[in-house]
Amino acid sequence: MNKTAAIVAIYSIVAVLWMFATAADPVSATDAVDDSDSAEFLYSLSAKSGTFEGSTLTLNGVPRVVYFSDRPKRVAGHIALEKFLVDWGNGADNFAIDPPNAELVIHEETEDKHAVLIIDKPSVHDDSISFRVKIIDETIPDSFEHAALFIDVRIAVYQKPAPKKSE
Repeated sequence: MNKTAAIVAIYSIVAVLWMFATAADPVSATDAVDDSDSAEFLYSLSAKSGTFEGSTLTLNGVPRVVYFSDRPKRVAGHIALEKFLVDWGNGADNFAIDPPNAELVIHEETEDKHAVLIIDKPSVHDDSISFRVKIIDETIPDSFEHAALFIDVRIAVYQKPAPKKSE
């Protein structure tokens, strides 16, 4: 197994384990009843491939969006691309008003490449997601395989998982 395949396998295993680790689901801040349930969330998308044309970044083969919060909440989970798109503009601290910073990491056989971006105007088609981007640092190749996009903090309200029934 080459290095790239091993990295992709590890990312895939971690993503699947993370998806099943929690049932919490962030919802828009407009749904808030109790501010104590808000947290700052970071987002991560793993892609099988991608393209960059003009100012549009497209990630293909993205199964879900993984999210996680910082201390003290320690909430983690995953959402569908469509839900992520809907939540993009919800709430007072939304990405439509204040586009997030992001880091694109492209995994290549000999080295990883990194680009720092501001992303905006997402659109989803099947298991692909596209963003309009402004590159802050580095460059993005026209096409690439195996990448991850890490997206900056957003404050959101989350739904606590239902308590487990004791037997």
